[in-house]
Amino acid sequence: MKTRRLLALTDLSENSCAGLALAENLARRFHAQVVVGYVHTQPETLRGLGGEDGENARRLAQWVRGEDEEHLRNLARRYIDRLHLSAIETVDVQVAREGIAALIERVRPDLVVMSTHGRTGLKHMLLGSIAEHTIRTAEVPVIVTKGAPFPGPDEPVRAMVGIDLVDDQHRMALRAASVLGPKDELILTHVVESFYYSPAAYGSEFALPQPDVPGLTEAARAKLEEIDLGEGGPRTSVEILSGRPGEALLNFEVGSGIHLTVARTHGRRGFDRMMLGSVSELLARRCKGAVLIYPKIG
Repeated sequence: MKTRRLLALTDLSENSCAGLALAENLARRFHAQVVVGYVHTQPETLRGLGGEDGENARRLAQWVRGEDEEHLRNLARRYIDRLHLSAIETVDVQVAREGIAALIERVRPDLVVMSTHGRTGLKHMLLGSIAEHTIRTAEVPVIVTKGAPFPGPDEPVRAMVGIDLVDDQHRMALRAASVLGPKDELILTHVVESFYYSPAAYGSEFALPQPDVPGLTEAARAKLEEIDLGEGGPRTSVEILSGRPGEALLNFEVGSGIHLTVARTHGRRGFDRMMLGSVSELLARRCKGAVLIYPKIG
C-alpha cells in the first residue's frame, strides 16, 4: 500500500488531537499529505424550530459553525506541519457517521486516521463508537489511537499482525509490512482456539474429536514461517497464542511493547456481528497502542 494521502478526522475535542498528532507523525514517515476533516452536526436542540425561533436558531448555528471552523484551522496549524497540510474539509450533516462517510468519499484517502474514546461496558453499549462504525464500513484502511506514544518517523516501530489461516495469510502479512520499513519489527501472530478449530486452516489431519492444541500450534507456526515478505521489509518473527482471539491478542499487545496492531475486519453486520462479535473492533477499543484495521480481504 502506497500511503500518499491521509484523512485525519477530528471532532475538535482534546481527545481527537491524538489522531491529528499521529497523522503528522505518519505524514513524515510516509512523505504523505494530510487532509484534516471535520463534520458539522447541528445540535438537536436547534432542529425543527420554525418562525422567529427558527431564525434565531439559524443565526446561532451560523455563529457556532464560524467558531468551529476557526478552532479547526487553529488545530490543523498546531498539529500538522504546513508542508504536509493539503486541505481542510468539512461537511454539514445531522449524523456524524454519515458525514465521515461523505468525507472519505470526497477525499479518497489511502488511510483514515482518527482517535477513539475506548469506551467499554454500558457506556459503549449506549453511545456506540463512531470509530468502530468507520472501521466496519470504510473501504479504506483506518488507524485509531487513544494517544499512546508512537515512535517518531526515524525510530523503529514494533508491530504485530493477526493472521487468520483460513484466509490469504500472505496477503495480510504483506498489508501489514507495507506500512513498515527495514528498521521496524513485525510479529506474525495467530491464535489457536482450543475450543474450536477449522480443518480448512490447519489441514484435515487435525479433524479430531478433541483439538490437538500442540499439533495445531506447530501447524500454525509452520504456515506462518513460510511467509516471505521479500527484501526491504521489516524484520519478522512468529508468535502462536492460544485462547479466544481478541483476548489473546490484547494480552500479548499489552505485555510485549507493541506500538501498532494490524488486523482486518470481516465486515460482519446485523445478527452475525451480534452473535460472533468483532475482534477488530475489540482491538480498536481496548489496545493501548495504535490499531490499523484493513477492510475485508476479497
